[in-house]
Amino acid sequence: MTELPGGRLLVAGGCAIDGCSTATASTYVVEGLRAAPTGSLRQPRDAHSATALADGRVLVTGGFPAEGRAPLAGAEIYDPQTGRWADAEGMQTARGGHAAARLGDGRVLVAGGWVDHDTFTASTEIFDPVTGRFSPGPVLPEAVLGLAATSLADGSVLLTGGESRRSRATGLAVRVFPDGTLRRVGPLLTGRFKHALVTLGSGQALVIGGTTDDQDLLAETELFDPTTDLFRPGPRLDHGRYKLSGAAVLPDGRVVVAGGGPGVEVLDPRTGRSRTLPEAGRGRASFSTVGLSRGTLRVIGGYDETIRLTGTDLAIPLDRL
Repeated sequence: MTELPGGRLLVAGGCAIDGCSTATASTYVVEGLRAAPTGSLRQPRDAHSATALADGRVLVTGGFPAEGRAPLAGAEIYDPQTGRWADAEGMQTARGGHAAARLGDGRVLVAGGWVDHDTFTASTEIFDPVTGRFSPGPVLPEAVLGLAATSLADGSVLLTGGESRRSRATGLAVRVFPDGTLRRVGPLLTGRFKHALVTLGSGQALVIGGTTDDQDLLAETELFDPTTDLFRPGPRLDHGRYKLSGAAVLPDGRVVVAGGGPGVEVLDPRTGRSRTLPEAGRGRASFSTVGLSRGTLRVIGGYDETIRLTGTDLAIPLDRL
């Protein structure tokens, strides 16, 4: 889910049928308790990235059109004023399962991912919304899939973790700056992939859940301090969670995590406490997406342990959290 101007959210693409054997081009705009279809993606895609641009538009990059198919190099831009998608110039490297976040100068960093079904990449690219073009970015210290990215207050992007080999996590952590330099930081206390990463109001970043080997699900979180470039243990989740599609930071500083484990949790980094919302049920919804819209928490989509689409659609007023 990606933030749009006016307290709205954009949900774009993903699995189209059980098993994720086919991607969808469907997109929806979520506003409070409502969700309405908007213009479709020009290319069905799953395992792609969606990043809000400074002018309110949304950049979508890469992904896969279907299981067993080669990754996409194509990119698209959504204009919330018209509700339409337009093709952007393609990336230099086709990729899926990558991470992306906006740099402080308004450009977007795209990093890592699959380049085919057996090979990960260490390459990064930077999209310039002024020229509409991608250019090469710094090379990561290792090739990774399933890493996470977040924008920090100083304009840099923090990248963490990833799968460096099949079912093998890395503790990799780097910062990429608008001038194109890369600085290795950390490392993570626990290597992980398929985790979530968010920036808190304090300026720190919170690393949430993930897995070390696609079997052991992590309940541990870590806090990154951008003044020291180091990680320290954060509050523990009630449940181990992975296959996360992000988390939402509430206005009071708490963090909502959905999917990858039973129900939905609200985590308070200040007190170290976490609680599972009873109204959110107990079922898993891996890769469900979560966001805030007009005083409402929305949790949408995801699939269960058998990779059957769940149809999850929760709308919970923030005053009930």
